[in-house]
Amino acid sequence: MALREQLRGKLTSKELKFVPTSFDVIGNKDKAVAIIEIPEQLQEKKKIVAEGLMKQHKNVKSVLEKSSPRKGEFRIRKMKLIAGLRNTEVIHLENKCRYFLDPKTSYFSPREGTERQRILEHVRENETVMVFFAGVGPFAIQIAKHKKAARIIGIEKNLAAVKYFRKNIKLNKLTHVEAVLGDVKTKSKKYYGQCDRIIMPLPETAENYLEYAINCLKDNGMIHLYFFCEEENLEKKKEDLMNKISHHITISVQKVLPYGPKIWKYRADIKVSKKN
Repeated sequence: MALREQLRGKLTSKELKFVPTSFDVIGNKDKAVAIIEIPEQLQEKKKIVAEGLMKQHKNVKSVLEKSSPRKGEFRIRKMKLIAGLRNTEVIHLENKCRYFLDPKTSYFSPREGTERQRILEHVRENETVMVFFAGVGPFAIQIAKHKKAARIIGIEKNLAAVKYFRKNIKLNKLTHVEAVLGDVKTKSKKYYGQCDRIIMPLPETAENYLEYAINCLKDNGMIHLYFFCEEENLEKKKEDLMNKISHHITISVQKVLPYGPKIWKYRADIKVSKKN
């Protein structure tokens, strides 16, 4: 039963038209958290909406309302508890991996699960892989779990996220993953020239860190860089990325997820030849 149907009889027919048709659920069959955006027209009825959502999804024990856009270097948005448990820590299951996290303190998007699996297809045996802006470790954990990579390093500035990242390494019984706390600009220097592949899942500003990614690469290494762009400006964006890199590169771009009207999240796969 859709949420709108669940709320029929509790909201007016006019109010029902404003009930959100999509929301994120993070967690597992025993305990999950739902994150929902409540429109202005339903602000006074948001607890009714939240309770209906919890009735619809029995595993949802807390409902959080988005109360700000994602902002700051940690991409965290303010969220208000509308209904349910105050403890919003959950274990999210994805592709045989488990992620322990609190969505109030650490960025995590279940909608990016398919993209994480796409990246797995690129990783080869015995590679050293580095993840910039690693969060609670979803890219690093998946690669370590499913690929015979020699070494995986994740750098993350958010202390709360790194604590969960380190717990997730243990939770998934992994031994060849490093969770590094700190700024990519300083912490990546330790790994210059050591990496076969760099993943940069921070679409707002990842391109500003390209020089650090290139410095970490071996010759003919690969960068997976994420960015937002309007469809009509994609070719110009590709040119801009190429102009930022002094080495010879090959670049291909893939759509990942819609972000706004005519705006998409894209992934640029950039192979860098450092022996010009």
